[in-house]
Amino acid sequence: MTRTLTHAGAVVFRPSDSLYLVVSSSDGANWVLPKGHIEPGESPEAAAVRELKEEAGVMGEILDHLSVQDFKKADKEVTIQYFLVRSVGSTEAAEKRTLRWEDEQAAVRLLTFAEARVALLEGAAVLRRLGRGSRQL
Repeated sequence: MTRTLTHAGAVVFRPSDSLYLVVSSSDGANWVLPKGHIEPGESPEAAAVRELKEEAGVMGEILDHLSVQDFKKADKEVTIQYFLVRSVGSTEAAEKRTLRWEDEQAAVRLLTFAEARVALLEGAAVLRRLGRGSRQL
């Protein structure tokens, strides 16, 4: 059975200091990764980059696909594709959220939901494998 993706999200890192982005949820009650609905006709990659820009004002470049995660949100099944994204700049965010750039352990502790913690740890492992110190990152 093929799962239908409903959302796309980003594990975002800043190459200058190897910190990860965590944002407040829309209601301010939780710490989450930037993510949102995939619009009709939009690729998961485009949705992840768009949501990152809207929620955090961060422009990003996708480096790798991470896992697909399933969870329930208000009795709706959500299937989200996460991507490892390098921060490449900033712009004005469409949404007023609090942003925090944290190291891997602090970001994992801050994140409210297990699916986001799994994605961040996965992204950090991919970065280590790619060689965080390399000039390509």
